[in-house]
Amino acid sequence: MRFRLPVALGFGLFLATLAPAAHAQEPVASKEAAPPPGADRPPAGARVTHVVAGAATTALFYGAVVGFSYLAPDEPGSPDLRIPIAGPWIALSKAGCAEDEPDCSLVLVVIRAALTLMDGVGQAGGLGIIGEGLFLNTSSPRPTALGAPRTDLPQVKVRAVPLDLGRSGVGLGLVGTF
Repeated sequence: MRFRLPVALGFGLFLATLAPAAHAQEPVASKEAAPPPGADRPPAGARVTHVVAGAATTALFYGAVVGFSYLAPDEPGSPDLRIPIAGPWIALSKAGCAEDEPDCSLVLVVIRAALTLMDGVGQAGGLGIIGEGLFLNTSSPRPTALGAPRTDLPQVKVRAVPLDLGRSGVGLGLVGTF
């Protein structure tokens, strides 16, 4: 009984010595020319596409939950679902059985809470897509007819930095140049 741990450790070390050594693959010289700078970035029109997709996602999830709130106005937290973005999270805190419902099923409460949670994540995800579109680093603009890059476009740089908010606080801030 008291030799069980040393035997297990010894057996594990023995198995580790049987494994072959890993070697990295040698780099293969590429015959292709290196891509131009910024070729790995999305085109400039991707910002608009992201913002529109995020707004459509948020609107779709919000519209579905507002429709439910009017179809079942007596459910707990149903009026809170009409608040965009924060409504599903407020309603989730009030999940449960209605006070005047004698035969409340726990299965229906769990399903309603799961759907409310999915809707809240969908609305927040739509906002995340909008934010990605606003801060997306796209490829540089095409050169002008004379071959010089355009300099009339504003350069926006934003980065996230940690914030120290004292003894019991931590935060995240955005710093940038516009």
